[in-house]
Amino acid sequence: MVASQIAITASPLSAAVVFFASILEPRGVSYLALLGVALPSTMAAIFCAAVITNFLGTELKDDAIYQARLARGDVTLRGEKVYTTRPGARRAVLLFLTGIVAVVLYATAISDSVGLIASPVLPRNEAIVVFMLTVATLICLTCRVDSSEILSASTFKSGMSACICVMGVAWLGDTFVKAHLSEIQTLAGDMLQRYPWMLALVLFFAATLLYSQAATTKALMPAALMLGVSPLAAVASFAAVSALFVLPTYPTLLAAVEMDDTGSTRIGKFVFNHSFIIPGVLAIAFSVAFGFLFGSLIL
Repeated sequence: MVASQIAITASPLSAAVVFFASILEPRGVSYLALLGVALPSTMAAIFCAAVITNFLGTELKDDAIYQARLARGDVTLRGEKVYTTRPGARRAVLLFLTGIVAVVLYATAISDSVGLIASPVLPRNEAIVVFMLTVATLICLTCRVDSSEILSASTFKSGMSACICVMGVAWLGDTFVKAHLSEIQTLAGDMLQRYPWMLALVLFFAATLLYSQAATTKALMPAALMLGVSPLAAVASFAAVSALFVLPTYPTLLAAVEMDDTGSTRIGKFVFNHSFIIPGVLAIAFSVAFGFLFGSLIL
């Protein structure tokens, strides 16, 4: 069920990557080069952030909130229970992963740097839609999915919210930036050229408010490149569009809090002191740093 919902709603981050690649390719950065920087830099950043956060906090045996919940019987210990997946779940995940691999292979085949398909019938954006809707259809038909439950699923609702952000907020932001491009270039152009890492800060705070990687990318990345930001700085700063965790109201964050019955994943009374802020900020900071490092070697 989860795989079918994800396949139907697609991914705002995937949309951000596709759009970003489309505006970078005219500037000499291919889709493969973008992935060649983004994937290793974010993976290395995740490992570094995980190592650091592993030394933070307390063990469950020393966590007062967990011990109180355990004493009240609010924590369900699995014990000898074995988790059983729903019928068709493994097949759904396999189909979804197959669709992801097919999208990557097709995008690679039609890219200018590879050129296996010289004149593709489907451009990259349309191909992603066709591939993932096909996968969603196969999942619904072959994996015993009750399609009536999809519309009420949290994944579908968050996906539709992202669509509204992309079509509404990003369009509004792009209109505003283009209308005042000369003033923005006067105020921010020289600063971004002198300190390209500041683009990551702009993207970070914009993503916090826009609540969508795709909306942030579409609203700010074209303007940043028009202001003279180098493709290297844009690619390195790209990870900052994932700062959706700062305000702890994103559906996946709330789901994580609800699913953790130990109480160790929680939102503090000051709103920003929640369990995701330190790992998230560390991961983005490391991603940007590694992005500049790997980008200087690849781009």
